[in-house]
Formats: sequence, structure tokens, C-alpha cells
Amino acid sequence: METAEKPQQKGGIINYFQGATINNLVINGNMVKSGSDQFHNTCSQKKKLSSEQMVSALKLCGDYIWGNAAYSIAFCVCRDVYHMGDNASQYERILCERGIMIPAGTINTAMSRNQWLKYHVDNWEENGASDRALKLRDVFKEKVETLLIAAHKTA
Repeated sequence: METAEKPQQKGGIINYFQGATINNLVINGNMVKSGSDQFHNTCSQKKKLSSEQMVSALKLCGDYIWGNAAYSIAFCVCRDVYHMGDNASQYERILCERGIMIPAGTINTAMSRNQWLKYHVDNWEENGASDRALKLRDVFKEKVETLLIAAHKTA
């Protein structure tokens, strides 16, 4: 009678995928980045954005805000780039507390009418975002970065 050799049991996450590497990481349904180098860069670039800085940056973008739905662009940038969370109602309350009045439900309505808002901000071009939305996204990110650099220098 032959005895079958029992395979070695290797535990832990390292051996779970049997040597496979992770090339794409999906968090909460949003593609973050592809490849391990880009993943490490994304994690190391987490920046803390305060609600005051966010609103200040929004006010600096006034020329690019065409209506209440445009505030959803900044919401998505805060969600995807500055890790402020995915709570549209909280975002609307923050705006209201800081003097930017938009009707409750504006962000969720904009997201239901514009499916590309559900994607990571880096993937909007290929998912049908308008030119004005892309411009506001880029200008808002630029203004936020300027404010974060200024805050870092004074800290």
C-alpha cells in the first residue's frame, strides 16, 4: 500500500496566492493604481486635508464652478486623492457650515446622473467626463496642493 505524501500546509497571506503578485488593487470598488510601485507611491502620498483648506481651495476655484453640481467634482477629488471619506451628506454639511450653501442631496444626485463620478478621478477621461469637469478637477487639485504646501511651510 502506497502512502500519499501529504502536501505541506503553508499558512498566511504570503502563500495564499501561491506566489502570485497583485498588479491591481481595488478599494471600495474604485481602481486606485496599477502595479506595486504605483501602489506604494499612492500610499506614501496620503495627505491630510482639513475641511477649512478644502473650502478655501473651492473658493479659489469660483471661476470654474458652473453650478451646484460642480461641487461634486471637489467631493470626488477629496474622496479619491485626499482620503476624506465617501460621505456626500457630511461633505454638504461641511460646505454649509463654511458658507457654501447647496441643497441637500446635490452630490448624490450629480453622481447618479453622471456615472463617471463613481470612478477614481484619474479615470474620468476614459469614462466620459466633460472638459469643464476635468478642468475643475485639475484646478481644484492645484489649489489644494498650494494650500497644503503653504501649511507645511508654516508648521
